[in-house]
Amino acid sequence: MRLIGVNHLATHGRWAFAEFCDVYAIEADFAEKVKSQFEEMLQGAITSSK
Repeated sequence: MRLIGVNHLATHGRWAFAEFCDVYAIEADFAEKVKSQFEEMLQGAITSSK
């Protein structure tokens, strides 16, 4: 898996792109990517609310 883009301007919400190359690992890789991005978003919300 390789990260290929992010929303640097932060003007259109939060999003990222990921390239999934191994057809047999796409489901697991996607689940891990969603989980890690969600946890990062939560951590950012917790940090900014303090």
